[in-house]
Amino acid sequence: MKLYHYVHCPFCVRVRLALGLLEIPFESKVLSYADEETPKQLTGVKMLPIFDFGQGLAINESLDIIKRLDEKNQLKLELLESSLFSELNAELEELGKSIHNLAMPYWVWTPEFDEESRSYFVAKKSAKRGPFHLLLKKADAEKKELVPKLWSLEEKLSPWYGGEAEMTILDIMLAAHLWGLYIVPEFQFSSELHQYLQCVKEKCHFVYHADFQHPEVFLK
Repeated sequence: MKLYHYVHCPFCVRVRLALGLLEIPFESKVLSYADEETPKQLTGVKMLPIFDFGQGLAINESLDIIKRLDEKNQLKLELLESSLFSELNAELEELGKSIHNLAMPYWVWTPEFDEESRSYFVAKKSAKRGPFHLLLKKADAEKKELVPKLWSLEEKLSPWYGGEAEMTILDIMLAAHLWGLYIVPEFQFSSELHQYLQCVKEKCHFVYHADFQHPEVFLK
């Protein structure tokens, strides 16, 4: 089975976290952001992640992929129909604006990007969010706006999101979005949020840049 993904993408990170927690072996395929042909061949649209289950079945949409992978419901998938899910989804939509504005100017200099994909990414995202050099100038203000929202999140982690006793699909969603902030210089999580994310990392056997730290095909 193969996962086609971008390393930086929080929706792709969701699937990687779930695969690690569920201990499902997979072949990692990091695509160039400028590659439009491969995803369109697989699913008809340029949207990642894509999970190829074999025998002609390839799907995107991170939560749909996880639902199919989690056959034993280890992640309490019924929570996707709960008010907690709706609440978290709204929070992530709001958090995502700040997280992406802060992280994007740094994502493009990671090993995932070459000159072609970097130019493609910058042009596409700048059209939506404004030039990257202006995002960098606004970073301090963006951080000040973000921090109180993160404090509010901390109150819902006891020990897992929504007071759950074990890690659930909601933690996969939250951790995947927050992880991007680790790349932002001088940004510091609170000790509580950092510990939470490191616990997720340990449970999911997660290595953010695994594909570039290990040149061979990455198999869990």
